[in-house]
Amino acid sequence: MSVIPLAELWRRVAVVSGIDATYGAPFGALGVVPVPGIAAPLFAKAHQRVHGARAAAHRGDGSFWLPGLDAGPCLTVEVDSAEALVAAAPTLSAAEVELRITLDPTQLVEEAALWPRIPDENWLEPADETVETMGAAATLLLLAGPGVIRHMAVPGLHDLAVSAGVGVLNTWGAKGVFDWRSQHHLATIGLQADDFVLSGLDEADLIIATGLDQAESPEERWRLAPALTVHPAGIAPLAERCGPSRRTPMTMPPLRARLAEVTQRGWSIEASPLPPSSATMHYAECVAAGALVAADAGNAGFWVARTLGTTRLGAVIVPSTPSPGFAAACVAVSLLRRPNRPALAVIDLAEAEATAVIMDAAAALGVRVPVEAWDPEGDRLDADAHRDRLRQLVLGGLPTGDRFCSLTTDPHQISEMIEAAGPIVAWT
Repeated sequence: MSVIPLAELWRRVAVVSGIDATYGAPFGALGVVPVPGIAAPLFAKAHQRVHGARAAAHRGDGSFWLPGLDAGPCLTVEVDSAEALVAAAPTLSAAEVELRITLDPTQLVEEAALWPRIPDENWLEPADETVETMGAAATLLLLAGPGVIRHMAVPGLHDLAVSAGVGVLNTWGAKGVFDWRSQHHLATIGLQADDFVLSGLDEADLIIATGLDQAESPEERWRLAPALTVHPAGIAPLAERCGPSRRTPMTMPPLRARLAEVTQRGWSIEASPLPPSSATMHYAECVAAGALVAADAGNAGFWVARTLGTTRLGAVIVPSTPSPGFAAACVAVSLLRRPNRPALAVIDLAEAEATAVIMDAAAALGVRVPVEAWDPEGDRLDADAHRDRLRQLVLGGLPTGDRFCSLTTDPHQISEMIEAAGPIVAWT
């Protein structure tokens, strides 16, 4: 049998495990995007979110980390032989993994026969009891989280919404699963304390939950009525078991009207300082033109997740847990693959230091990350000036001296939003 360097064997194992890119320190002849160790994990997380494919971070000395696709314990895999590396392949497809390779990447090892694994769970037939329970429910709501995106189950979600004739509530990690203008899009929820009640979950006969992230939708907040949890891979098969709908016409929940009232009132104000929802309306115009807008957790991230209307899946990204620098990393990995795609990172000034680390790592790769930082002492722009600056920023212009463009938004609109839907509970 022929021999190959260990780094080449690892590359082949990564390919069959669905690992699309590796960021961090060099590892023999393995193709690694060179970024500092402190930034590599954020690049890997951002890659999975932006491109929908697995990524790894090499921290150095054969220590690799893969963020998980779903919540679960981190698996530690020790690799001290070529056989152990090949045997590790099945564990690398979905879970969070710490992989420790103790072999020299240039060491010659026997070539192994490898082939991509067929996913274990890409079509899960529903139990008869699930179908019967759905059929008996007079009022049904679908609650979708980011897992429907990670498992590529959005078409199935559409099928189920149409076949069952019901609306869909999504947490902010699933923004864009429906165009905001669709009758099936009820609201983005989970950001404020009253979201789950005002969305009508407490009045449903049955909640169908799928792809939820505990960080965005703790069970004690959303499970306000009888509920079934369906794996994203079971959504499309479930849709096929639902006959033509005889349900009452869909109605929008109170949450939708309350959020719209506050949001749209902000749209009408064009003077400085801009209301936050006016700023996010301008971001939505960027998104409509094909851009990516990524925001970090915090004040700016709240307004992006809460009020930016989405028309495309993956156009808006806000993390479920605080990860300073994540927005900039999302923009960086997007521009590495699609340099002509407009993109923008939106942060609070408090995230400036972590964001600068990512910007420096991206600059070393030839990528400039456009950033707008919300700052109480920042630039006071009216609507026309903000739109004009955004056009320049996402197309590669500005800034020369300052690293970020700054923006002051009106702090008073937040009290209206809290009155509409309760205290902010995201990231708490």
